[in-house]
Amino acid sequence: MNLSLAPDIQKRIVERVNSGRFASPEEVVAAAILALDQQEQFGNFQPGELDALLAEGEKSIGKYETLDGDEAFAMRRMRRARKRK
Repeated sequence: MNLSLAPDIQKRIVERVNSGRFASPEEVVAAAILALDQQEQFGNFQPGELDALLAEGEKSIGKYETLDGDEAFAMRRMRRARKRK
């Protein structure tokens, strides 16, 4: 597969390889795809939203029992879907 990337994207890939964190441009692209997969799976958070949710969760642990992670994400997806309507 051959890709044509904008110069600014190419520069960002090269910077990551030059940092030593990645051995090749292919590794950078693979990491980007994995990050995109995670973002799509767990949802996009607005700035500060995740921190607020974590703080809310920590408060609720003191008041209530804990919640299963899959159930919590399902509830979050439902809340976001309602907000979009």
